[in-house]
Amino acid sequence: MDIKSLINKTKEKKEYFWALLLEAQWISSAVWQIDDGKVEVISTSPSTRWENEENLIEAVDASLSSCTQNLPEDIGEPSKTVFGVPSLWVEGGNIKEEHLTSLKKICQELSLEPSGFVVLPEAIAHFVKIKEESPLSGVTVGISNENLDISVFNLGKLVGTTIVARSVSVEEDLLEGLSRLAVNQESFPPRILLYNQKEPELEEIKSALESFEWGKIGESGFLHTPKLEIIEPDNKILAVCLAGGSEMEEVTGIKIGLQIDNLKNNEVVEKTEKSTFNKPEELENVSEPKGITPEDLGFVVGSGGGEIKKKFNLKLPKLPVFKFKKPTVNFATNKRPFIIGGITLVTIFVIGFVLWWFLPKASVTVFVSPKKLEERINLEFGTDISSKNVDETVSGDKTKSTTGTKTVGEKAKGSVKIQNGTAFAINLPSGTIITSATDLRFVTTKTASISGALSPSEPGTTVIDVEAGSIGSEYNLAKDEIFKVANYPKAEVDATSTNNLTGGTSRQISAVSESDRSTLLKDLTNELLDEAKTKLKEKISEEDLLIEPSLKIEVKNEDFSNKVGDEASTIKLSLELNVVGNTVSKKNLTDISKRQLEGKIPSGFVLHEDQILYDFSSTSDETKFEVIISVNLLPNINPDEIAKKIVGKYPNLAESYLGNVPGFVRAEFRIKPLLPGKLGTLPHLYKNISVEISAER
Repeated sequence: MDIKSLINKTKEKKEYFWALLLEAQWISSAVWQIDDGKVEVISTSPSTRWENEENLIEAVDASLSSCTQNLPEDIGEPSKTVFGVPSLWVEGGNIKEEHLTSLKKICQELSLEPSGFVVLPEAIAHFVKIKEESPLSGVTVGISNENLDISVFNLGKLVGTTIVARSVSVEEDLLEGLSRLAVNQESFPPRILLYNQKEPELEEIKSALESFEWGKIGESGFLHTPKLEIIEPDNKILAVCLAGGSEMEEVTGIKIGLQIDNLKNNEVVEKTEKSTFNKPEELENVSEPKGITPEDLGFVVGSGGGEIKKKFNLKLPKLPVFKFKKPTVNFATNKRPFIIGGITLVTIFVIGFVLWWFLPKASVTVFVSPKKLEERINLEFGTDISSKNVDETVSGDKTKSTTGTKTVGEKAKGSVKIQNGTAFAINLPSGTIITSATDLRFVTTKTASISGALSPSEPGTTVIDVEAGSIGSEYNLAKDEIFKVANYPKAEVDATSTNNLTGGTSRQISAVSESDRSTLLKDLTNELLDEAKTKLKEKISEEDLLIEPSLKIEVKNEDFSNKVGDEASTIKLSLELNVVGNTVSKKNLTDISKRQLEGKIPSGFVLHEDQILYDFSSTSDETKFEVIISVNLLPNINPDEIAKKIVGKYPNLAESYLGNVPGFVRAEFRIKPLLPGKLGTLPHLYKNISVEISAER
């Protein structure tokens, strides 16, 4: 939106404004005015952390309160506010509805009067223009935990903006964003400006990008390797102040008030002699959309150059006017009750103040990203390190369903007539095989002797009982089925069923398989081994460490309820084991680790014994083990120094300070007692603050 076309520019003497920068997880604020054609920043606040919409207003209030602490006594709190927002909050030149609702709540709760908003990347571009006396040609990259806010500028004009969800590789995310913007862009200006609230993280990202292969972008990439720069976090709120002032009247620069003690003087912009501007460069985020009137955007312009009213679509409640009448008190009649009451009130106040100052205690856990270090060594029990044997007997039962199957049933039976067409008698032993035309085998149940044929038309015959070679209904054959007898030619000797062959049946049943037994044994062994490990660790002292790969298992008793092939739907195993292993002294192991890591710990990091992990693995020699020593090295931070820096601060302001700790990830505050509202600060005595440095897993 074009604020110039919406606001009559009146030069009000000494009118002060808020600048409120809302970023992902961070809030900054400043008080500024326009003085002698320059934006003068009177006071700024440290960045305040916020997590969600529920604590947004509280975080803004804390930031504004921190900012007002540095204001001179003759300057009252302003109400008119210029908001700085990320690109993600803006769509079509206007703030998205869900974020506009949040801004309304902030203004209503904190009595702020909105004057307009600027988009942070464009404010930064304008800031660079003022600082360098030349419009920005480059890429700005805002980096948060969730997204990358990428904007391309050419001679100060916004060419395009895109938001990329952040992954594990910022380089690849930036490559994706630039690829999106390369559609209508011949090449990118070879300059990248990085910004967020964590300078150590920005340095790491800058280092990674400096070694990145920029040729991956292809023909639409940079003309040469881009120059990488970091925008100081403090300069972002200055950029918002400068952008807001530039839209209210023509300004020639920015200067810093004496009350600001947390900015570096050589990093801010102040133009006192050289530069003047006929007309400041207009920012894209405040350009006026076609067809939209000032009233549509929520701004009402006063007539005749008088008072300017800016609503920003916010309906602020009107407070009723109260008339107070001073009561008349006759102190001469009875002064004593008032004196006693006054002394009582003062005493209560003093006691309350003393308790508030000395009583609270807090524990602060600072989680930092550790630097990992690994070392692989071999240890031999008895030679490199002493060990002790421990053992434990455990037992238990386990039942599981069977998965095996078995076919059972009856064999078909009947009788056949053997016909011998040869001239000689034949003898068939019991168990002689006869085969049907469909290759079903039957066997004779008795011996039989068949005489030779009297003539070709009168073969020798005999009737004999047979049964099927296997179970199953397929062996039930009809009468007059012809069979081949043993190895005799069917033309000379054959058999014919004299009646139906019947009685053959079959069915599937559950049965115990070898796999069922082996699986049950393995599962129960593992369960009992885990139980033995737990008992062994409880048995040994806290100064010793159980070497799990040294554990050996002796089976004292093994009893299965069924054998392989038994018909059963379940199988049960009772098992008793004796588990034997070795323990070593933790102190001896730590001493060995320190000797191995000596000289390998980088500068600025320190080794804590509780951050050493061991991974043992067995070798072919039962007395030797391979050990991987994994260490989480923590930044060398003095907890007492941190405690001294955060005494008396609100937790969110303390966390903002902790953001400058190397490798900082997050912090947890536990305050006892936790007091409400403005009283809920950290203790005012650093000795009442316990600080612990821990690795973020």
